[in-house]
Amino acid sequence: MVKDAVWLAAKEYKQHFIPVIFTFLASIVLGLIIGSYLAKPDHFIIKFNATPLTPFVIDFILIGTAPAFSTLFMSKPYLSYNSAKHNPYVKRMAVLRSLPIRLSVLALSRTIFMLMTLLTMSIAYLGTIAFIVITFPDHFFQLLTAGEFFTFIIVWFGFILTIGGMNPYIEYGTNGKTLHFMPFIYIGILFMVEIMFYQFFNQGILEIISELVEKIGWPIGALSIIIGIIGCYGWNKLLEYRLANKDYM
Repeated sequence: MVKDAVWLAAKEYKQHFIPVIFTFLASIVLGLIIGSYLAKPDHFIIKFNATPLTPFVIDFILIGTAPAFSTLFMSKPYLSYNSAKHNPYVKRMAVLRSLPIRLSVLALSRTIFMLMTLLTMSIAYLGTIAFIVITFPDHFFQLLTAGEFFTFIIVWFGFILTIGGMNPYIEYGTNGKTLHFMPFIYIGILFMVEIMFYQFFNQGILEIISELVEKIGWPIGALSIIIGIIGCYGWNKLLEYRLANKDYM
């Protein structure tokens, strides 16, 4: 089953060569923005009525964009409502459902496609951040050691596994309109969570995570990955159930 799912996911990945390239380049650009902030934060402080908003903005950039790295977010359905409303992913699944392929293989292939995308875009994004931080280490490594930075990345990766595992379900288990508007719903939820964090803790989410990384160390990274794996597995099973009960004809 796994072999068939990997073959199917790899074949489709090759067919999406252009969106992969554009998404890869966009991930590098986002990495440049965050890496530049970490290396020289004074250049990226945004003020409103003399109040620094940098932690709030960085939370939005890092957490707000996190689910995107498990999708080809530079593909047409994500960029154009007109493209999304024609349900391209649902139509593709209708074709796949007409083939003699088990539902478990189809669902697993969607999850593997997501993981392939996540690994590729994370290399572009995190690789760019790491390159800038290592090239200009004076400020950043006064805040976190190299080990703590690595643990922070693991925590971030586990979060994407948890949230990003939802993307195959949205793409193939819902419809194009839901796919197009879900990022706006996610940002709205994140905005409310941000306000709550600042009300109760007077800190950004990433600031709190950084403190936990410093105090607890690698166990919080391991916990994040475990939660991510469980979340990814759960979304895969929900997608398989959805494929068995949704009419794609």
